[in-house]
Amino acid sequence: MASEMKLSITLIDDDVALCEMQKDSLLRKFPDAQIAMYHTGEDALARIVDQPDIVVLDYQLDSVRADAMNGIQILSKLKEKFPELPVIFMSSQDRMEVASNTIKYGAYDYIVKNETAFHKLQLAVTQLAALHEIKKSHGFQKSLNLFFWALVFALIGYVIYLRVH
Repeated sequence: MASEMKLSITLIDDDVALCEMQKDSLLRKFPDAQIAMYHTGEDALARIVDQPDIVVLDYQLDSVRADAMNGIQILSKLKEKFPELPVIFMSSQDRMEVASNTIKYGAYDYIVKNETAFHKLQLAVTQLAALHEIKKSHGFQKSLNLFFWALVFALIGYVIYLRVH
């Protein structure tokens, strides 16, 4: 079942074919999503201006450039720029210490690239999308509360003004 939610998702993976498959998988679940793809972390860092809703990041990013930063380094740079940015790692690294390091440095989730990876990615993005909606509605509620209290204080001020005059 496709979701109507409009998300901004950034994919950073040096495997061009896999990046396209990630995009196709996400668009099946989120057809209105805006998806940007980068094949080096350095390119992503240089070109991401506005915070996306979600980033999907590979751990090894050295097939395009041998001296490329790895996913942890890219994660650190992204978190400097956007501290609240949710990042999902999707990597072929099936080592516990790699996964735990990504979480330690601020990743939301770590998915091993295998036969269930796309399904797990859809689930993780669905969870983050729901969290994003909750935060957005909470922000609207805070604004509504602020407006309400401003109105109450204005009315109180008006009543006091009428009693004085």
